[in-house]
Amino acid sequence: MMLLQNAGLFFMAILITSVIFIVDLNTESSVAMACLYIVVILYSWLLPGKFASIYTAGVCSLLTIISFILSEDMSSNPDDLTKINMVISLVVIWTSVTLVFIAKSSFSSLEGINKELSDSSDELLDKVIKLDIQQEKLSENKMELENLNKDLLVKNRELERFTSITSHDLQEPLRTIGNMIQLISQKYYTQFDDQGKKILDYVNSATDRVTIMIKGLLDFSRIGNKREIQEVDCQELVNNIVLDFDTTLTANDAAVKISDLPKVSGNPVELRLLFQNLISNGLKFRKPDVSPVVEISATEGNDYIEFCVKDNGIGIAEDDYGKIFFIFQRLHPIEEYDGTGLGLAYCRKIVELHGGKIWINSKKDFGSSFHFTLAKII
Repeated sequence: MMLLQNAGLFFMAILITSVIFIVDLNTESSVAMACLYIVVILYSWLLPGKFASIYTAGVCSLLTIISFILSEDMSSNPDDLTKINMVISLVVIWTSVTLVFIAKSSFSSLEGINKELSDSSDELLDKVIKLDIQQEKLSENKMELENLNKDLLVKNRELERFTSITSHDLQEPLRTIGNMIQLISQKYYTQFDDQGKKILDYVNSATDRVTIMIKGLLDFSRIGNKREIQEVDCQELVNNIVLDFDTTLTANDAAVKISDLPKVSGNPVELRLLFQNLISNGLKFRKPDVSPVVEISATEGNDYIEFCVKDNGIGIAEDDYGKIFFIFQRLHPIEEYDGTGLGLAYCRKIVELHGGKIWINSKKDFGSSFHFTLAKII
């Protein structure tokens, strides 16, 4: 279809040009007739091809020259006026083709701009469609998040009830058992044989351990309640903690090395508990006949501070990395190392409440490095 249309356009251009050429040959008004080639040049706008108007102007110029050469004026009286008429005709033709070419180029530019706008419009429409899809997904995620928040509120209320039971209903009978054991020890301890005394001591020790574990669990559940975030000078905080460990450090010939520590944004009470537990672990899980050394350093990131608490203790096997940060996960018998198994669980919860993360790099018998991140002061 396009081929037939182009063929028709070329045929009409040839027909108009031929008519003008024939009339120009048979009239004396050479300038007037030659100027009619403007019609052909204007018509060339419709012809395909960027340089169609130039080619048309070339053909029209050639026909004009031929017409002047074959005209009677040129053969009988070739004066300067005849030549001027030919020049005027050529000037008119090329002035017209220049204007047409400029107009056609401008039109092509406008078509290009229009195409770019059309493409941009299509891209914008695609983006709008994608945004609509994303908005729909966000709405679904919002509904899901609201449902999760409702579930979380229910679980928080259950946790509060559990905390209340732990602090009252469980501690009260344990306190009664402890008092009864003390009375039995005071009145009847001397009447027991060795096995009876051993059993009584075991029950007393177990009761104390359960009481400590319940208290630790209660303290763990309270971490994060009524929090106040403020600027905390970690250098000053850790120095004060080390002063509290002075007796332990002297007794074990231990040392705590502190690099320059920055200020962070956090809760001072929780951060004190965090550093205190990590330093305490470094001093407690020591190698026999080796003076414990704990090193505390910090590295600044883009919007966080990465802290490292490194020790030269007994280390932790890689298989145990996944469980040491959960409550009551002990790696050693209580006869070897005392404690509740809650220290690192405290640390994990405190770091996560501050929007950071905590991890360990360790090797059995080669010490441990605990790393955690906290938000820096911006």
